[in-house]
Amino acid sequence: MEITKHTKSLGTLVIRQIEKRLAKSIIVENHYSHKWNDSFGIVNFGIFREDSEKCLGAAVFGRLMNAHSFKSISEDLEKDEIIELNRLWIDDCLGHNAESLFIGACFKILRADYPYIKAVQSFADGRLGCGTIYKATNFKYFGVHRTLFYENTITGEITHNVIMTNSKSIGIVRMNRQWCEGILKPFEVNTYRYIYPFRKITFKLKEKPYPEYSKGKEYLTEYSHNIRLVYRALCLAYIMDFTDDFETLRNWILNNQTPEEIQSYMKLALDNKYILDRAERKGLQYKTNELRLMF
Repeated sequence: MEITKHTKSLGTLVIRQIEKRLAKSIIVENHYSHKWNDSFGIVNFGIFREDSEKCLGAAVFGRLMNAHSFKSISEDLEKDEIIELNRLWIDDCLGHNAESLFIGACFKILRADYPYIKAVQSFADGRLGCGTIYKATNFKYFGVHRTLFYENTITGEITHNVIMTNSKSIGIVRMNRQWCEGILKPFEVNTYRYIYPFRKITFKLKEKPYPEYSKGKEYLTEYSHNIRLVYRALCLAYIMDFTDDFETLRNWILNNQTPEEIQSYMKLALDNKYILDRAERKGLQYKTNELRLMF
């Protein structure tokens, strides 16, 4: 399905599905995060001028960041019946007024072409505001929580805490190495939760009045890192032959931990199911045994 919108100020616009590859390139190049996650891109839309093939914006819909969180939203939902608006970007030449038009058209296509989808969830990043566009497009608001990020003081890269803590991903190695090197600056922002139901749903969540405008982030002067993550990162680095990462992590541990702490934390890390699973999948169980003897 394709939707054509005739506007006075923006001319005639066309909204249609686009390939995942195109959506990814647009988001990585233009979205403020410059990032794309594996859960993104189940359905992707682009916005075009009628007389041009140049894509002037992308709306990316994918799986929920927490795949099982649908259970806490409503009893009326199954796993694939709610998706997330992961990324939205529109060229400045169209302006902010085009955002609501774009989202509305995407929803119309989703209703028609994906009738099994019952709802769309999205989160507003407090660094940019509290989600004015969601209010303009009649999303329901379900409250705010604090989200932890890390800023690399050398590159300026911003990374979500989930990368730091996810033992199933090798990203945990990179992030914990950077923490050990002392180049990460943690900060928190408000994250606002919005859901747009396509049909009647009984929510477990409590709907709230739209929030007052707020914008910004708070650097943490008191931050306590979870040391267990450093040990998990160390184990994964050794299993994956990330030699430089392993040496950096090992040196930090040897310089900052007592022998008793090292033995205790290493045992916990080497008993972690995700580390054991990765070693088994790679046929590298012997490396976990080497680590047990090494410390």
